[in-house]
Amino acid sequence: MKIYVKNDDGKMYEAFQVDKNTYTFKTENKTFELSLSESNEAHGFSNLSAEQKKKMTKAIFSNEAILEQLRDARKNRDSDFSYYSDDEMEFDKLVDEINGDR
Repeated sequence: MKIYVKNDDGKMYEAFQVDKNTYTFKTENKTFELSLSESNEAHGFSNLSAEQKKKMTKAIFSNEAILEQLRDARKNRDSDFSYYSDDEMEFDKLVDEINGDR
């Protein structure tokens, strides 16, 4: 398996396997290590700790750009223009919470 990492400015780096579940990649001035694990959950989000979920929720609700994207997503969904998947009930719950905070 080949793994590539793309950073914010679009540069791609190939990660090289160190052992069964560990890869490393180098940027211009740093070396990073990736550890892979198998998950049966979509995106592995259910494996987040309560504290991690709390931090993510705080980050979402404090970022106006994200809130606006979620409001737009609700408008698109309500007008049958939707390309979202996974757990629609959880998505609706999140958007309802955001809309209630306006």
